[in-house]
Amino acid sequence: MSDRKKRARPGRAYPQTPEEELNYLFEIHGKDNYSKIFDVLVKQFDVLQSRAQLLLGLVTITLAITGFSGPKIAASSTFSKVSIAYGLAFILVAAVLILMGPLQLRWGSRRCKETIRDSMVHLIVRRNQRTKKYHLASFLLIVGLTGYVGSVIGYLLQV
Repeated sequence: MSDRKKRARPGRAYPQTPEEELNYLFEIHGKDNYSKIFDVLVKQFDVLQSRAQLLLGLVTITLAITGFSGPKIAASSTFSKVSIAYGLAFILVAAVLILMGPLQLRWGSRRCKETIRDSMVHLIVRRNQRTKKYHLASFLLIVGLTGYVGSVIGYLLQV
């Protein structure tokens, strides 16, 4: 019995190492089907990039709205000023993390290791690192938007 089957619980997923994930992909697509597995990994990077672009779009909308109404909101009360400041700080950190993580441009075919298998394991490791940055950026963006919405609420209560 494989380690994967020993650790698996019915109805529950479990974390896999990159090597285990690659072995699982070989089980699904065939032992020597490297091109299909490479396509699967490239599609996963595409999904990650699309979602990161969505987050960056939210950042852009927030910054654009702040450019027009931010000074008026901040001038309404101390609460609104502090809320919009911390909200924008978190939003900007999220934007930097998105740009330095999931949207960072590096070609998968340039990262060659000794074997094709090692190169694919490395792609999975990179995908996992970028996914972690995506999740952290999502969290920071939510915190920032919460501060931003709080400042708007503070503004509306003052008007």
